[in-house]
Amino acid sequence: MIKSTIGLLFIVAGVFQITGACDENHDYMDEALAFRNTQPRIDPYDDPYRYANTPFFIPYYFNYPPSSRVPMSSDNYEGRTPSGNKFNFANPFKNSQSAPKNDANEDEAESRFFGKLALGSSILSSTGLFNNMFGNNAAAAATTTGGYSHHAFKPFSSKINKWMPLIGNTDFSGLLSKFESCTAPSQEEGICVPGSACSLFGGRPSGSCGIKDVCCVNAVTTCGSTITLNNTYWQSPMTLPPTCSLTIKLDQSLLEQSQDIAQIRLDFMSFSIGQPNANGDCATDVFKVSGADNLVPNICGDNAGQHMYLDVPSRSAGTSMTSPASREINLSFQLGAQSSASRMWNIKVSMLPSGSKYLAPQDCLQYYTTPTGRVRSFNWQDVTGPATRQLNNQNYNICFRTELIDRQRANEMCLTECAVKNGGDPFLITSPTAATNPAAIAANAQAASDAAKLASAQTALNSAQSTLTTATTSVTNAQNAVTAATPANYADLQAAYVTAQNNLKTAQTNLIAAQTAVVNAGVNVTPAQAQAVIDAQAAVTAAQAAVTAAQAAANPPALVAAQSALAAAQSSFNSAQAAFNSAQSSFNSAQSASSASSSAAAAANAAAQFSSSSGSTFTTTTTTFGRQDPGADSTKAGGTTLAVCLYDYLLIDSGRDVTNSVTDRYCGSLLNPSNGASTSVQVCTPIRPFRITYHTDGTEGAVAAGTNILPALADKGNTGFCLDFQER
Repeated sequence: MIKSTIGLLFIVAGVFQITGACDENHDYMDEALAFRNTQPRIDPYDDPYRYANTPFFIPYYFNYPPSSRVPMSSDNYEGRTPSGNKFNFANPFKNSQSAPKNDANEDEAESRFFGKLALGSSILSSTGLFNNMFGNNAAAAATTTGGYSHHAFKPFSSKINKWMPLIGNTDFSGLLSKFESCTAPSQEEGICVPGSACSLFGGRPSGSCGIKDVCCVNAVTTCGSTITLNNTYWQSPMTLPPTCSLTIKLDQSLLEQSQDIAQIRLDFMSFSIGQPNANGDCATDVFKVSGADNLVPNICGDNAGQHMYLDVPSRSAGTSMTSPASREINLSFQLGAQSSASRMWNIKVSMLPSGSKYLAPQDCLQYYTTPTGRVRSFNWQDVTGPATRQLNNQNYNICFRTELIDRQRANEMCLTECAVKNGGDPFLITSPTAATNPAAIAANAQAASDAAKLASAQTALNSAQSTLTTATTSVTNAQNAVTAATPANYADLQAAYVTAQNNLKTAQTNLIAAQTAVVNAGVNVTPAQAQAVIDAQAAVTAAQAAVTAAQAAANPPALVAAQSALAAAQSSFNSAQAAFNSAQSSFNSAQSASSASSSAAAAANAAAQFSSSSGSTFTTTTTTFGRQDPGADSTKAGGTTLAVCLYDYLLIDSGRDVTNSVTDRYCGSLLNPSNGASTSVQVCTPIRPFRITYHTDGTEGAVAAGTNILPALADKGNTGFCLDFQER
């Protein structure tokens, strides 16, 4: 009877354990089963946006969705469980006890643990785990934080295991996977284990997470360590040597790595080392990654809240799943002696197994799996100041999983500048200049043309003034010559001349009277009348001779010539005065126009420092009097081609504003597809999978023109970018 009762208890407990396979996040399993039974069977590898008929009682560590590296449907890397659906499985990256979202965990917390450790210190010690988990540096390395299970479904609940005899759990190969994830009071992720097990892990107990368990946090605080456990925190030591490194050893033969690791995710919980120099180089302090398959840029500065995905190299040829080759990825800080930075870091190292649907797509250094969020370039911070924060030699993709919005796949992703509180610049890639700003170029051309007009008017005015001065001098000289040629008794001579003229007039009058008398007498003319005409004519002749003599006496030839020269000089002076007046008026107009256009150019140049740039080159146009000549060829006289968003840029494929103005490359100090725009706008792209690319060259200095090299102006104080994204 007792044996039957014990057997019945075990049977009941087993049934209870099976029925409790789904944790508190999956109370709707019965509904899900009912729903599944009403649906046609679907190939789980067919469409990442549909539910698969997952066999519920296959251990979850064998039940992986298709690898994100395998093309699936039209979006070849976006397999994921749809969000917001009643039958959605819980996100294995999300801890039910996780801390509120902040800048340090802009994604859902992605804590994963895939080891196979048995419960109890006797089993832990008998597995031989601690003989191989730390490679060649077991003393210096720390262990994993455990974290969250890869799949939310748990066929054997750990809650039941706490009260079940160990022999009652038939899944000996995956007992460690029953450890629940937890969040310590410090907001670090850990695993919920008995205190003795935490000690064996070399972890740090931080708060309780059950009746008898502690939240065990695992961290490495030394340089030169080698780790093999998932979710390990690498923290900066108290004393920093010039080089501090960490090796991540990947070897499937290790018990704690029973599955092949495809990617490493680095979460920079804190990260502060020396800033780049004015040229954008990490010349003093630098963080490097080596051994990864993807290209990982060197970074420095402040990067708390950032993350990286590292592609793990494939196994060597000739190896097998049972005997995989060991692979290593190295993280290192090189610290210069002259840096005054307060250096510190805390990097969470997460290992993602092959086949996980949470792998980042290939060629994606960063991957975001939420419909909204914030993305920043490395070392961007909301701080004021002209110091360069943009890093050189950045070239990587930032990818965004296509999410479900109101149960439909998002068909557009929009980017806007993030809000700043401390005066930082949310977008500054390639310093804008007046040389590449259309408005400033036009304003400067107009100012230059008006300045040329003013200069010409000034020259004409100077010439007119000189001519007028010369004419004035000539008039003065002619007047002096007239004075010199005038006789001393000129007044008397002039009076005699007037008298002679009057006498001539009298003689002429007398002659006319005498002639009239003769005419009136006709044939009866008397000799006296005839003689009177003769005498009158003689008197006129004598009077004329007297006038001539008086005139000659009053106006000698020298005086006449001087008077003639004076008249000519006066005429020239009059013309010079008119020309000067006209030149003065033109100069006044040109001066006013030049002053106005110069002020406009100054304003345009100032505004050009806060404007957008787009495309990859900019060619100035030929101008005529400061205005664009529509018939001019911009590649010929007057045209200058400069590189704009060719060397440093943010690539948003088919990015467009609300007016459908489209461009791919963005730089300058404002996000706008219109080159030279003075405001930032929202930029959206319909191209899926959603992805942006960030690229900077090796210098912030000017690029000199050369063979197949376009010239570019020097940059200064670039900060990178901070953008909010939203799928819709």
